Amino acid sequence: MKKILVLSALVLLAGCGGSKIQLNNGTGLDLDKVTLTIGDNSETWNNIEADKTFGSDITLPREAATIFVEWETAGEEWSMEYVTIDSASNADRISILFAPGEISVNYSF
Repeated sequence: MKKILVLSALVLLAGCGGSKIQLNNGTGLDLDKVTLTIGDNSETWNNIEADKTFGSDITLPREAATIFVEWETAGEEWSMEYVTIDSASNADRISILFAPGEISVNYSF
């Protein structure tokens, strides 16, 4: 019984991941490429499945910053832009859901 509880806890911790920024592909499409840019920093992922959540440890500046998310599939490209709150760098986690025509950003402190 103890082994099952310990294994369950480890799986849960591994699933949560350590990334401060979590992105969710809310497009309903499998994407060829996704790029997240915050200030001068950017990170790119390839082959992101529909509804998949993935993470980044890009450092946020202390002041408000622009989040720019670009994605492409089947030769089409989309992008969304969002300005963070001033205290975004203090958040424990930032969740970004993106889709054509909408972006949702939530902060956990």
